[in-house]
Amino acid sequence: MCSETDNIKNIVEVKGLKHYFPIAQGVFFKRARGYVKAVDDVNFSIPEGTTLGLVGESGSGKSTTGNMILRLLKPTEGSVFFKGKDITNLSAPDEKNFRRLAQMVFQNPFASLNPRMIVRDIVGRVLKIQDPYMGRSEISDRVYAILQEVGLKKEHMGRYPHEFSGGQRQRIAIARALVSTPEFLVLDEPTSALDVSVQAQILNFFKELQRRRKITYLFISHNLAVVRHVSHTVAVMYLGCLAELASKERLFASPLHPYTRALLHSVPKPYMSGEDIFDKVIRGDIPSPVNPPPGCRFNTRCDFAEERCRKEMPIWREAKRGHFVACHFVS
Repeated sequence: MCSETDNIKNIVEVKGLKHYFPIAQGVFFKRARGYVKAVDDVNFSIPEGTTLGLVGESGSGKSTTGNMILRLLKPTEGSVFFKGKDITNLSAPDEKNFRRLAQMVFQNPFASLNPRMIVRDIVGRVLKIQDPYMGRSEISDRVYAILQEVGLKKEHMGRYPHEFSGGQRQRIAIARALVSTPEFLVLDEPTSALDVSVQAQILNFFKELQRRRKITYLFISHNLAVVRHVSHTVAVMYLGCLAELASKERLFASPLHPYTRALLHSVPKPYMSGEDIFDKVIRGDIPSPVNPPPGCRFNTRCDFAEERCRKEMPIWREAKRGHFVACHFVS
């Protein structure tokens, strides 16, 4: 999608992706009285071996998008292509193969690991599902090898999750995702529950892993500093829709959408700059995804909104080469 990667094939393509959660009404015969429009017509692609950072406020639809790409949620409309193949509907054998190639690292390492299983079984269960005939000794060898790769030791294989620190638990979660040798990972806020020093270790590990294995990432976060560190391309999401997409360098140097600029201005400075931080906060609350505002989704909080913005939805277009935006007033 961006000019820098035109010669690289896309491993993931998302076209017209939507997901509406029904709001049920009734006790015995439930019917939908409305829908939460969590994701509403999203389009992007991720070139092989690169990282797309997906950012936006809480409730913007980032995690729902990642879950649909991994087939954890079925799209209401739209398609997801993985290595050129539509994976919206897969047969059982194809589904199993897709699960081997695409994995997720969840946000909370304290909740994503089974507290009743030791590490060898947590990580090895992936291999057992992929190949029911794989022997226990081979599984142990594979688990030991992947634990070494993520910085853990052989004696950790027989311990339970509660015996580890937060950073170690996340390394176990990463080992579980990597043991099937995937080509694509969805990283859903993988460092938000960790200390800052541990965050840096995990992020650097992801970058080194990508360099060695050529893995492709969808990195979901609301932390712009983290996204800037790990991503090649950045997509900004607001209330279920994409507002802007560009290379990391272009988006942080010259953002086009008012929402992107507002997000960048809202980042607290780690020093006393003499600026009033309250002037940088985006005013108002994010509207309800049950009844989003007509026109541009951001018009209720945008300082530059005009009558057209309140009536007409902006078209998702390429304003500059490799720089996509949905705004009426970007030339």
